[in-house]
Amino acid sequence: MTRPTLSDADRTDIFRGLAHPIRRKVLAMLGKNEHSATELLVGLKISQPALSIHLRVLRDCGLVKHRVQGNRRFYSLNPQALRKAQQWLGKIL
Repeated sequence: MTRPTLSDADRTDIFRGLAHPIRRKVLAMLGKNEHSATELLVGLKISQPALSIHLRVLRDCGLVKHRVQGNRRFYSLNPQALRKAQQWLGKIL
């Protein structure tokens, strides 16, 4: 079985998303289940503008996805992106 290769751009994006401790906390929270932005705010105790920035980075690099329901956004993990990072790390360990 061949492993998918990561382009430099994919690695940069994925690891940029993982680089900040707040973003890692968001990913850990989303690992359990989907959360609204409000639920993430309460759990993280950071400002709404700061959370928006972190969520945008996570979305831009493909680590999370979101859906809109009414005026609320719900976020969940994108396991495919995390698998890419895991596969790349597996090659160097």
